[in-house]
Amino acid sequence: MPRLMPRVVVSLTCLALFAGGAQADSAPPVKKRLGFFESLFGQSHRQPPRRTLFGSNSASEKSTWWEEQQQRKNSGVDIIYGDPSSSGKKNRSVQPADYTEPEPLPGLGMGNVIYQPPLVTSVFDASFAKLTSPTPESENIRLALSTNAANIRTIDSDRKIILAFYKARGFKPIWTAAGHVSARAEMLLKTFANASAEGLVPQNYMPSMLTGFGKVDEALATDPQNVARFDIDLTVQALKYARHISGGQFDPNRLSLYNDIKPERASSEAALKVLAYSPYPDAYLASLAPTHPQYTLFKTELAKLSSATPGPAPDLVAEGATVKPGKTDPRLPLIRAKLQALGILSSDGAADGKDEMLDKSLSSGLKAFQKASKLKQTGALDSATVKAFNVDHSSDNRQRLVYNLERLRWLPKNLGNRYVLVNQAAFEVDVMDHGHSAWHSRVIVGRPLTQTYVFSDVMETIVFNPSWGVPASIIVNEYGPKSRKDAGYLDRNGFKVVNASGDVISSRSIDWFNMGHAPTFGVRQPAGNGNALGEVKFLFPNTHDIYMHDTPTKNLFTESMRAFSHGCVRVQNPRGFAEALLGWNQDKIAAVIETGESKSVNLKDKVPVHLTYFTAWTDAEGKIRYFDDIYGRDTALAKAFAYGKPGQNPQTTDKIVQNVDIVGGMSQN
Repeated sequence: MPRLMPRVVVSLTCLALFAGGAQADSAPPVKKRLGFFESLFGQSHRQPPRRTLFGSNSASEKSTWWEEQQQRKNSGVDIIYGDPSSSGKKNRSVQPADYTEPEPLPGLGMGNVIYQPPLVTSVFDASFAKLTSPTPESENIRLALSTNAANIRTIDSDRKIILAFYKARGFKPIWTAAGHVSARAEMLLKTFANASAEGLVPQNYMPSMLTGFGKVDEALATDPQNVARFDIDLTVQALKYARHISGGQFDPNRLSLYNDIKPERASSEAALKVLAYSPYPDAYLASLAPTHPQYTLFKTELAKLSSATPGPAPDLVAEGATVKPGKTDPRLPLIRAKLQALGILSSDGAADGKDEMLDKSLSSGLKAFQKASKLKQTGALDSATVKAFNVDHSSDNRQRLVYNLERLRWLPKNLGNRYVLVNQAAFEVDVMDHGHSAWHSRVIVGRPLTQTYVFSDVMETIVFNPSWGVPASIIVNEYGPKSRKDAGYLDRNGFKVVNASGDVISSRSIDWFNMGHAPTFGVRQPAGNGNALGEVKFLFPNTHDIYMHDTPTKNLFTESMRAFSHGCVRVQNPRGFAEALLGWNQDKIAAVIETGESKSVNLKDKVPVHLTYFTAWTDAEGKIRYFDDIYGRDTALAKAFAYGKPGQNPQTTDKIVQNVDIVGGMSQN
């Protein structure tokens, strides 16, 4: 028996570590003891969604246990599930507890993975050797498709479509006639040659028997077998381009564990039918590109930055004495403008006529710039910071535009006439109405190790004065130890403890020393000023337990880099957000909140929600702003572009734009 004791202790220790709770989402980052997996890998262990006695904290659950109990007692359209022991008024005397996590998401660390391109296979079918063809040209196509000699490769789904298509047409060539390249084929080759204008890599669409996009007839040397192989390979490249221009070169879910995106790529079967018979296949391919206005703006800016003719030189910051916070300097208006152009300061962060003062907002922006530039974060304008401002970032901006053109291809084709757009890299949210921002606010998003997911869903419900059901893991690992020291801890901090019947009981009645890892009671934080969710939360049911909500820690919205949450999105002006979504006026919203009762309101017209990540975007004036890559997703894309042939390791360089051309590996299938 004594020999078994160490194993038992280790087992119990591991169980406790696996059940660890997440840090509060309503407070700025604080140091905490690392768990077992965090110590080993620098990130949290991925756990399934946690459930509480009240049900799941997931936004995908239409109602919690507590709400279900109240629905039995209430009728009508609105669901009221306030505190049964209160008078219905907001408890303004309750102080927020020192641990309030409204979104106990385990996190996936940084989440970026080394890109692995999809598997490709040779385009041939040995059974074709038994068939016959009516003409010499079609016979050459049949022979090329019956063996692996040409080694023309593509993804398996396209391989099957191509083989079936050629077989159905009797192996008649698509892009050649009488041993020569057709005008339709030349249209495609010209499109591929200009792929860099779309942020694509021209070499990735070059048929294998060519070394360039011009003088193709000479390159084929009228060799019938080469001509046949060219016809097949051009078909492969045309379908690849159609997939890439419509839905992106890369599967976003192979780049980050936080991406939950299903790009709407063109159907290869439908595309091949159009390409094979259209007199203008280039126009068809062009029609597959995103129609979002940002796409055109990015392409225009990319062309300008890639032009051999340089634009006007950027304004340089003059050297001078160090300017500390609270001091003035005539160079500061230029610094402020540069930080706004970089997306570090928002346009509403003006200094109210004190542009020449290094105020708190500007100092915070300087710290963010210094951090991104790997400088000491002083918040002052010193010599090293001036030099960093004077570096030409046009090459970096070209690369960012390429990355964000790719991300635009991942978006749904139809975002909706009216929709919510959250740009995590910009820490901003907009309610868009027919292409224009009808409402705008700052937001707080997930920390780098507990990032906000990228996905699209539909806003369904707004909850005023929300309560918070505490997850069992937090009850066990956070409130349990506190309550063993002080059994009245939860009562004193405004929490409600309920038994399995839903009756409120005193926290002193719980045997905190023997509650185990599956408590038979629940803990709820009622609505109120100290509630971790604030006054309002916005639900769009999804599998990631992510929603948008208010927060009592309003001071964090003054920070330039607002990555403080465990994944959910906190909104600076939730009342304005509710007004924009519901169409209510502020008086009606205030009246509902002042009742202190929790109230769920279903949106009459559900609104699409798009949680995105763009390190370049246009502001209200139409000027492109660039944002810090807070989650390292630009770097992940750069490595994907630099990926060599299948089976090789990624190249070390992050650059994909050199001079005026976009370069990259040739394995983006």
